[in-house]
Amino acid sequence: MVCVNLRPVSIAVALLVAITSPAASAQSGGNVLASAAPMQFDIGAQTLAQALNEWARQSRVQLIVRQGLVAGKMAPAISGAYRPRDVLDRLLAGSGLEAVSEGGSVVVQTATPTAIRAPGSTTLSTIDVTATSAAQATSLRRTATSGALGRRSVLDTPFSITSVGSEEMETRLVTTLEQALRYDPAVQLTGSEYGHGASISVRGLGLDTSNGFKVDGLPITAWGTGLPMELFDRVDLQKGITGFMNGFGSPGGVANYVLKRPTDERLLTASVGFKSKSLFSQSVDAGGRFGNDDRFGYRANVLREEGDTFIRGGSMRRTGASIALDARLTKDLTASVDFLYADRASRGNSFWGLDLNRLYASRPGVVPTPNDPKIQSQPDGAFYNTNDRVATAGLQWRIAPGWNASATYRNARRESDYNYSTLYVTSLAGDYTADRSTTKFVQEFDHAQAMVDGELSTGPVSHRVVVGASRQRFQNRANAVSNYAGDIGGGNIYRDSPLTITGSSDGVRMYRSSVIEQTAAFISDTLSLGEQWSLIAGLRYNRYDQTGADAAGTPTTPYKRNPLTPTLALMFKPTPASTLYVSAVEALERGGTAPANVVNRFEVLGPIKSKQYEAGYKFEQGAWSGTAALFRLDRTAGYTNAANYYVQDGITRYQGADISGRYRFDSQLSVIAGVMLLDAKYEEAAAALNGKRTTGTPRVQAALAANYNVAALPGLSLNGGLKYIGASYLDTANTYRLSPYTVVDAGASYSTRLVGKDVTFTAAIHNLAGRRYWIYNGSNYIASGAPRTVSLNARMAF
Repeated sequence: MVCVNLRPVSIAVALLVAITSPAASAQSGGNVLASAAPMQFDIGAQTLAQALNEWARQSRVQLIVRQGLVAGKMAPAISGAYRPRDVLDRLLAGSGLEAVSEGGSVVVQTATPTAIRAPGSTTLSTIDVTATSAAQATSLRRTATSGALGRRSVLDTPFSITSVGSEEMETRLVTTLEQALRYDPAVQLTGSEYGHGASISVRGLGLDTSNGFKVDGLPITAWGTGLPMELFDRVDLQKGITGFMNGFGSPGGVANYVLKRPTDERLLTASVGFKSKSLFSQSVDAGGRFGNDDRFGYRANVLREEGDTFIRGGSMRRTGASIALDARLTKDLTASVDFLYADRASRGNSFWGLDLNRLYASRPGVVPTPNDPKIQSQPDGAFYNTNDRVATAGLQWRIAPGWNASATYRNARRESDYNYSTLYVTSLAGDYTADRSTTKFVQEFDHAQAMVDGELSTGPVSHRVVVGASRQRFQNRANAVSNYAGDIGGGNIYRDSPLTITGSSDGVRMYRSSVIEQTAAFISDTLSLGEQWSLIAGLRYNRYDQTGADAAGTPTTPYKRNPLTPTLALMFKPTPASTLYVSAVEALERGGTAPANVVNRFEVLGPIKSKQYEAGYKFEQGAWSGTAALFRLDRTAGYTNAANYYVQDGITRYQGADISGRYRFDSQLSVIAGVMLLDAKYEEAAAALNGKRTTGTPRVQAALAANYNVAALPGLSLNGGLKYIGASYLDTANTYRLSPYTVVDAGASYSTRLVGKDVTFTAAIHNLAGRRYWIYNGSNYIASGAPRTVSLNARMAF
């Protein structure tokens, strides 16, 4: 029986539909600029990006501008009755930019003497700002990559997608994926920042480390830790099953990092930063175009962070670099090449959670009191290092009006090298015993993909067709000689570790433990009948072939599957600014492997099947934007039964409501709010599990954030937010309950001019109240939440 009461959610969806009635639709850009009638404007002095957003909201005009054009620029305050054209000209005065009408929109571009756009600049498929909303990258009208569905606006995608742009990440001084997505209510932190990785769960499910993370829509290996957020212009999170869009993978969702791309205008910024305890950082961001007709573009980013973390004895060194190059070979053909490098060395930090299995035997149902997160939990000599290298090449070809083709190739490599201990808690007083693991992994992707998408009509029905194929090879290598010590001593979680460990994987022999090859073909068709109704149908064929061997070279059980994964969605647009949808999608993921302590040890089981149904509503109109979704996801359950066999039997069902919204009250105050209600249980499983909640799945998660531009001091903005994570269970028997917690963050940003340059000073405080709490770190594992930390940054635009 479902315990979540969804009636309030249904009412909320109905109210949102009513808000965006056809009468609320915005005027077209051309009509407004052609009108001589004055309008009342109230726009405070602020960054040019914020001022343009505010102009679009007050004039109700769709405004499009590439983010690089307005980066680092300020705009004056304007208040009174003026024509929209005159206000826009005053905002852009001295910026080197101009506004022109194109169809029903207004486009901001580099000013030219003849006001004629340069060749190639009419292609606006990569839109960074659609200023009908209060935020840039979060606009539902912006284009997102949706795998086999092609590129389409978030508003017209029948799935839940959250986006966070670089401007917001810079304002909040974000350095991890979880920090970027903190104000999405469906996201939960499940790992420590400086350890194995600040991993996340989405709607109660983790992301697949071999297929759940992308850069620009192509796969990367993500086992261990995340990439430097400073290298990316945006991060998109697609929630739920993505089997049709992206192939084999667990149903938690896909996180897509969007690399910073060449800017039309010259861009050069440099920044320095500080973070508790004594982490110091430096970064440079440069972009622009050169050559005849600005044919060639570049965007380069470098960063370095090094120093002591908030953990006693802990240190961190992060180095990152990226370069994105493109060449407009003709007006219809563009080539691109990207490189990304990231190196991370973490020493003495909390790499892994606390294992509570041994505690359960002595004190059933009780979890230890949260400890001080600054405690040195790992022994002296512990480290966790990762190194990433990603290279991508592609061609984009406009075949004919309305038809495009692309071909891309990527090689992505990650090396992970660690020496750390797992702590096994044995008493409520915090006593533990520890082991030691010294391990090295090398994981590598080779991925090639070709796609064609276009539009055609058959009578009254218009079609948007996407056809493509891909081939992917993923190989994993590990050190051939295990370096593991089972019991190296003990300590207490409330005191610094008394232990010391040594170990290194340098020079060890590596062997190829597994190779996974996938060949896929996919097709989707969006059939539209008029302006309001559309139907999406898609099918993906995926040939999955896994082989492997143990350290001695003995082949392990091969795994081959050839699944077809369909998707079907129906969309209705009550207004051009809103979409109602229902969707159904299926996916397969690789089956589990039986653990060593069961009768069928190491048996490779068959594929796990998942099905998802979602009904939702999205809208973006003037100062408002919002999304609401009701979802149900069924996934094959895996567990150890009473006969001590690991089996895949029954289902785990995740169902609930996911609601988020943004509202800009005026030029000063904007608010983000969201809530997720989740009912996650075992169904049709063994009697001992049937009806039990799945681990790490709170019934309620909520988020609230606000940004306030201080009118009395132009350029100053204050921000703050909170995240609530409800109670959840650590074990499948639902005996050990993890307490709920709320984390409050705060920050400020001030933009001004110094020595003739635009300068922005930023401060952020995480866990403002300094609360101690446990986070869910996997079944029967907990980890310490981060303490109060302070981050500072100064950025100058040249």
